[in-house]
Amino acid sequence: MRGMRELPPPEKRIEDYLVRRIAGAGRAYGFEEYEAPVLEPLELFAAKSGSELAVEQSYNFVDKGGRELIMRPELTPSLARMVAAAGELAYPVRWMSFPVCYRYEKPQRGRVREFMQFNLDILGASGLEADLDVILVLRRIMLGLGATGERFSIRYSSRELASAVLERAGLDPSETPLAFKIIDKHDRMSREEWEDWAVQEMKGVAAADAVIRLASCSNLGSPWLRSIAGDSPAYSEMVRFSGMLESAGVTEARFEAGVVRGLDYYTGVVFELMDTGGENRRAICGGGRYDDLVGLFGGQRVPGVGFGLGLLTLQLFLETYGLLPAELSSSHPADLFLAVYSEGQRDFAVKLAERLRDSGVSVELDITGKSVSKQIRTADRKSIRFVAVVGPDEAGTGELTVKEMATGRETACREEQVAGLVGR
Repeated sequence: MRGMRELPPPEKRIEDYLVRRIAGAGRAYGFEEYEAPVLEPLELFAAKSGSELAVEQSYNFVDKGGRELIMRPELTPSLARMVAAAGELAYPVRWMSFPVCYRYEKPQRGRVREFMQFNLDILGASGLEADLDVILVLRRIMLGLGATGERFSIRYSSRELASAVLERAGLDPSETPLAFKIIDKHDRMSREEWEDWAVQEMKGVAAADAVIRLASCSNLGSPWLRSIAGDSPAYSEMVRFSGMLESAGVTEARFEAGVVRGLDYYTGVVFELMDTGGENRRAICGGGRYDDLVGLFGGQRVPGVGFGLGLLTLQLFLETYGLLPAELSSSHPADLFLAVYSEGQRDFAVKLAERLRDSGVSVELDITGKSVSKQIRTADRKSIRFVAVVGPDEAGTGELTVKEMATGRETACREEQVAGLVGR
């Protein structure tokens, strides 16, 4: 089915590599993994993420019990529900996950209908220190994968600041969600098309002016921004956050007032990670603060901040700049291939293979009964590094001649020496 996950071994090797490296970065900051359901009540996402995502861009259906369900298009509402239901937790909690999510969108480069992403969140901390921490994890992930600061930027802003600007510019608070929707799409079409669309949606040039100017502002110290919101708490918070990023050495961070993110639950700092070369036009990662989301499920208000990182968009970024390790392109499914000379040695070969596996050696034992030469060609096509033939002599003495395929070097050894010889 078009747009659904289909990962043959070469693609799965890349995904597994990314998962290992990303999870390692999260654990370095004390994050623990969790799981959430793939199926959730539709109302969970319609109320928390917004109707555009939950209804128009999702896989939703009525099940046999008459319940309206959705295949999760993202993870944060599920996380908020879990935290609200958990009762007492040792706050702040640091949770991470690798969910497979589903969105009914037109498949294109960097966008598919079934995809894995990485979610990382801190809940129970309201200070900017938590926002900084999740950005530091994101930065560590990118640097750990070989990306330099010239290749990516972390664009940040504040929904609270954007709301203050729009309100002081004369927009009614009820118009803010529409304004955010327009701003969020400002870099997805030509400038002229976007401005015309903004004027049309905002019902006039005057109302659209603040939206257009806000989306274009990339300087926290700009006279226009300071004149309209310089005395607001949200502006002071952004100035402080900018200083924190600078002090922490996050040189890739850039203030961009046009970053508002498209999900309705964001309340404060928002950010996204972009390819500075323009090769990959979609955001590789997006996130922000959502202080009110957990409280919507009842109980206490629990502030939260986190991000979602798409593994496919990350892979495309790494491929663009040649940052994936070369060894991922070749398969090494087994350490050793055991060729069987004849069926008379089959029983011995099966038992030998099991003993070698017990010692930690990954072994592929021939199961075809083809000639030894064809078995060895099979091992070569699979890029298995070592081959040994089990014939009458080997079955009688227990000694093997292990051949390294790349060099042709042969080594005679006993069974207990094989692990040391072929170990990766």
